[in-house]
This record gives sequence, structure tokens and C-alpha cells, in this order.
Amino acid sequence: MTSTRQHTPAADRVPRLLAGPGTPAPGVEVLRLAALHGYDLLDTPADPELDAVVRIAAALAGVPTATVNLIDSQRQCQLSAVGFVGGDCARSESLCARNLGDPDVVVVPDARTDARYGDSAWVDGRLAEVVFYASAPLITPDGHHLGGLCVFDSTPRTLTPEQVERLRDLAGVVMALLERRRRHRDQAHLVAEVEEQRHLLQHTLTELETREEFTAALLDSVGVAVVACDARGSLTVFNPTARRIHGLAPDPRMPSTEHARAYGLHAADGRTPLAAADVPLARALAGEDVRGVEIVIAPRDADPVRVTCTGRALHDEAGAVIGAVVAMQDITADRARIHALEEAGERLRRSNDDLANLAAVASHDLAAPLTSVIGYLELVLDVHAEALGAQGAAWTGTALRAARRMQGLIEAVLEHARADSTGFAARPVAVRDVLSHVVEDLGAAAGAVEIAYTETGLDGAGTAAHVRADPVLLRQLLQNLVGNSVRYRHPGRPCRVEVRVADRPGGWELAVVDNGRGIDPAHRHRVFGMFTSAADPAADPCADPSAGPTAGPSTDDARGRRAGHGIGLATCQRIVERHGGRIVAEPTPGGGATLRATFPVAAARDPGLRERLSTG
Repeated sequence: MTSTRQHTPAADRVPRLLAGPGTPAPGVEVLRLAALHGYDLLDTPADPELDAVVRIAAALAGVPTATVNLIDSQRQCQLSAVGFVGGDCARSESLCARNLGDPDVVVVPDARTDARYGDSAWVDGRLAEVVFYASAPLITPDGHHLGGLCVFDSTPRTLTPEQVERLRDLAGVVMALLERRRRHRDQAHLVAEVEEQRHLLQHTLTELETREEFTAALLDSVGVAVVACDARGSLTVFNPTARRIHGLAPDPRMPSTEHARAYGLHAADGRTPLAAADVPLARALAGEDVRGVEIVIAPRDADPVRVTCTGRALHDEAGAVIGAVVAMQDITADRARIHALEEAGERLRRSNDDLANLAAVASHDLAAPLTSVIGYLELVLDVHAEALGAQGAAWTGTALRAARRMQGLIEAVLEHARADSTGFAARPVAVRDVLSHVVEDLGAAAGAVEIAYTETGLDGAGTAAHVRADPVLLRQLLQNLVGNSVRYRHPGRPCRVEVRVADRPGGWELAVVDNGRGIDPAHRHRVFGMFTSAADPAADPCADPSAGPTAGPSTDDARGRRAGHGIGLATCQRIVERHGGRIVAEPTPGGGATLRATFPVAAARDPGLRERLSTG
């Protein structure tokens, strides 16, 4: 007895993806297995509805056993079984695998005599002793053959055409149940995915809300006005500081061309209204890198506010402009302080000019009559010394010394005024030449003094060092410093003065070193003060004739001037400060004083640098 295939018109509706019974068409097996695995049925627990259909199939065929078999790549999986304990087996032993690809119901009355099935382990007794076998194919809507709804018995039998059709109908019911399970599973997956997406969306929204709250709190707390707009120029961000400065809340509907007028935006002069294109936010939106732009915001009902603006355009990941942002720093108070300082500085400058002019005028007006007084006193001593007698001559001499001291004080005041009020023209100056003129001015006072000049750390020995300085002020500086050293020499040793010029990092240094009486360390910090003097004239023997604490014996110098006006070193300090430097007093090792002035412009050996030094 051989197997038969019961063909019905319904089979014609199944897509022919199969090459023949038991042999899938090339490439179709991959698609068939993908479809089978898409149902996710292998190794799943039995389904009561599916078991009921299998029982109906067994009853329909009048046999004790029936199964639903699914054919995987290497095995047969019995999804449901009635009449025996189902289980998997190798695909090579499967009866259903041997008619895989056949869209018809296969009926085998006696498998033992059928060459196609006789050697199967299910027939020859290794797994079972199946004699009667019938299988209705389980075919997906896409035409993929997954397996079969099988009925079998241990005795020969056959099925009527009506039974065959009903078995085919039951196979369709099985596929409908499998489709429903798949849809339920897919729906469950979709529901799970939707729930996951919902949680993700909720988490994202929560993060966005947190960031928005943080950004809002940050914008609210900073003392900088922040404004932003979208790509059309409509305002989108206006933090509280911006609202306070502008005096208005943002209006997103307002055209950007109206921002300057609505918010009272003016140029830095505070009078010129800004054009729409000159508004910093519009400039940033146009692609300009806005930095330090100063404008004035003049609200209708509030005082004007001066701000500096910094901003730029905002871009998305693709580089397209999506808006712009500008930060504005309120500098109204800073500008007011600067203006007040400038006015105070101007008042101080005018006051200093007035004082300098007053000192110069007063000194000049005093100098003329004082010269007459000194001349008449000298004439009295020369002509009437005998008539005066000893006491009269002494009194007249005291008056003459006092007049000469007053004359020295007036000259010192004039020098101090000139040091601060004369023009300043720095250019390359040869220090050696200036020193030569200073020695000539000292005259006989420098005759017994060794005055040396040295240069340290300079290249090109044999040429005079040129430094950038005002020649008139540099000469006045050296006159004071060298004159002090000569005047306040030590009585117990020959007087030696050394003028040193040296390169220093970022500048140059001038030092006047002597071996004189030195400066009392207790008064060293006071020697540059105006009109300062020591309580004991002998306490600070290095005070110059017109500066620092009163020093030395109370005898007059060759011109009758008495030491200790407290102006000379103050004048030196002013000269050095006008050059941007500083001056200090130090002790000389072995005795004496060193006055060291540093200047911020480097010395130069090459006379060819004169032009560059004077313009640099």
C-alpha cells in the first residue's frame, strides 16, 4: 500500500515556495526557518487550546494518537501530542520532514510498505511502530511550511475525503492559533517597548524639567543680563537681570527691527539711538563675534544703564543657525567710579600745577629781594666791619648765613617744581657725558674727590652706554645724588664716589655709591620724604644740602647754604618716578651710602639704537 495526497482547490491558494515534497527550493529553507523562529514556538509549554485541536484531530481520524510537529533545521519539535508522551527527535528520523514542502494532505495507510517512510525509526520500532500516518501541512500566510498536524495508528487504515478535508481545516485552525499567539507575543513586545519608551520619555522629560529649572535658577541668580533669540530674531530668553535693566518683559511677537526702539538702546555716547542692525543681539545672529561692545539702555521710567555686551550665534549639530545669545554686564557704577577718579585726578593735576606754579612764582618773587638783602649784608661786612664792632659783625654774619640758607631753600623748591612740571622727552642719553657736566658744575667742591664711572653687564666695551631718559632730568638727578656724596664725605677718609650703570632684566639701573658718613638705618625709609628732618642733626650725617633729614655740622657750604632742607631726595624720587622707576637707599659695604634707581627701559651700547630707543 502506498501513500496518497489529497489535493483540494485550497491548496492552489498557497504560494509555491517549495521545490517538491521533502525538498525546499534553494534559498527558501533560510526564509522558512526565519518564519518558524519568528513564531517563537519551539520548546514552549503546551497550550490547552492547541491540545484540544489535536484531540479533535485524533477523534476525527478515529486513531488514538495525534501530534503537532514543527521542523527545525536539525530536529523535529512536537509542540502538542495526544495518546503518547511527545518529544523531539532528529529531523532525519521525522516522518513530517519527509513530506516537507508538500501543500497537500499526505495519507499513508501502511508506512511499513512505503519506500518513503519504511526506514524511519518511528516505523521500524526504534522510536515507535507507526503503521497508519496522515499529515496536514501547517503553512503560513506567506507560504512557508512549518510542519504538520499528524494522526497515526499501529494498524493499517485510511481516511475518507471528508476526513481529509476536516483534517486540513484543523491544520488551518492550528495555524490560526499559532498566528494569534504570535500576535499576542508581538503585542506584548510592543506594549513592553511602548512602556519602556514611555518610561524613557518620562525620564527625559524629568531631566529636561530639571535642566530647565537649573538653567532658570542659574539665569535668575547671575548678576549678568542674558538675552537670547531664535533664528527669526524673536526673543526667547530674558533673565530677571535683563528685565530689570531693560525695564520691560520680553515680547516674542515683537519684530527684531523694533528692539532698539522698544527697549531704548543707544550707542556708547548715551545719545545716539542704535540702528536695528547695530543691536548686539542682531549682530550676533548675523554671525558676528560680539565682544566688549558698550551700549546704553535707557528705559522710559528708570535711569540709563551702561552695559558691555558679549555674544555669538547658536548653531545646531549640522551647523545651521538656530538663534543667538548675548550677555550684558552692568558697568554703570564702574564707569561712574572711573569718571569720578578721572575728575579727581584732573583736579589733583590742576592743584599740583597750581602749587608748582605758586612755588615757582613765590620762589622767584622771593629770590629777587633776597639777592638784594644778601648783597647789602655782604657790602656792610666788607665796608663797615670795623664800625660794627665784633658783636655787630657777628650779628650781621648770622643774618647773612640765614639769608643764604633761605636762598638755598628757594632754589631747592624751584628745582623740585621743575622736576614735576617741565616737559618730559625721553631719548638715548650717554650717562658718561651727563656725569662730566655734573662734575664741572660741582667745581672746586669736587676737586679733592675721586669720582669714578663704571658700566656693568653691558656689551661692547669702549663705547659709552646710552640709556633712554630725559637728559635734563637725568642731569638734575645726578647733580643731587653726586652732590650729596661730595658734600657729606666722611672726615676720616678720602672721599670716593662711583657712578654705576648696569643692564637689568626689563630695564637698567643707575647707582651712586659713596664711602661717606652713610644713612642711619632708622631714618633710611624717611630720606625721600618732603621736608623731613632728624631730631638730632648729627643723627643722619648723609642728608643732602636740600633733602632728607637734617644732617652734618651746622656750618654753611661754599655758597653759604646750610644742609637739611628736606627737598633734594624728594626731587630725585619724583624724577625717577616720572621715568616709571623707583629709587632706594642702601648702606655701602665698609661704610657709606648707595642710592640705587631702577628704570624700566634697557640700556643700549649701540649708538645706532638712538632712533629706535627714542621712538620705542
